Amino acid sequence: MGTHFRNNSFLSQVYKHKTLPVYITDEFDFYRCVAVGDWCYGTTISMMHSNNLRANDKEGRYSRLFPNEKISYWADYKATALAEMKKHNNKSKDYITFHAYDDVSSTFPTLGVNEDLVIIDGRELGFSNILLKIEDGMELSDEELVIIERIKELEPDCLAYNSVAIQDGINFLFFEKGFKKLALREVKLYLGESGSVNSKTIPCAITSDYSPVISSYAMYFEPIARAKEDKDYYETDEYKLRDKYMNESLNRISQYYKERER
Repeated sequence: MGTHFRNNSFLSQVYKHKTLPVYITDEFDFYRCVAVGDWCYGTTISMMHSNNLRANDKEGRYSRLFPNEKISYWADYKATALAEMKKHNNKSKDYITFHAYDDVSSTFPTLGVNEDLVIIDGRELGFSNILLKIEDGMELSDEELVIIERIKELEPDCLAYNSVAIQDGINFLFFEKGFKKLALREVKLYLGESGSVNSKTIPCAITSDYSPVISSYAMYFEPIARAKEDKDYYETDEYKLRDKYMNESLNRISQYYKERER
């Protein structure tokens, strides 16, 4: 067993690798803030979420560990995510907040991935020194190279590391495998640049069970913080798969209670 992350439910079990700072656990919340641009209007929630996974530019010290992976940056809390956005020279008061969670922890998962998150904790056991050496172009020792290879063998979902934008904040660098385990809790458009605050929230999962509202992935934002629906989304493979897995989840729960009543 291991310790929990700040954005990890204390009710969930956490398993730690015997020799490496690697955790296997569930019940997480993750946040990402991005500045508003023309790209966000008329783009479905489904597409905006997909666009959070980007091609690896191989420039960041963390991404160089896995140069062939697509990557996505998230944070433990909204305050951390917003501080990270502002740190990267974007002081805009118009931004979108993505609130995501690991789909497997929902009572009704919709992604068909029945695996907990595998997280490398870059804060432990001096692992951050390896990251710093990579950033500075320094040669790694044989022992450090072995550690990296052993981590790759575990096929991690993401890398956790300390935020330098806000005290005690934690960032999560997701790789494609882990990103595909994320579902959305909600997406919020916040417009404050003009001086008068205007906002719109689209819920994608509700209640403490994180019950999905899969129709929300068809919604999109319009200027002045309005939301509309793109009915074409219901013809996509993504929607059909979400609907399939949602129904399977509902049937499982229904069957469970039927058996208990016998």
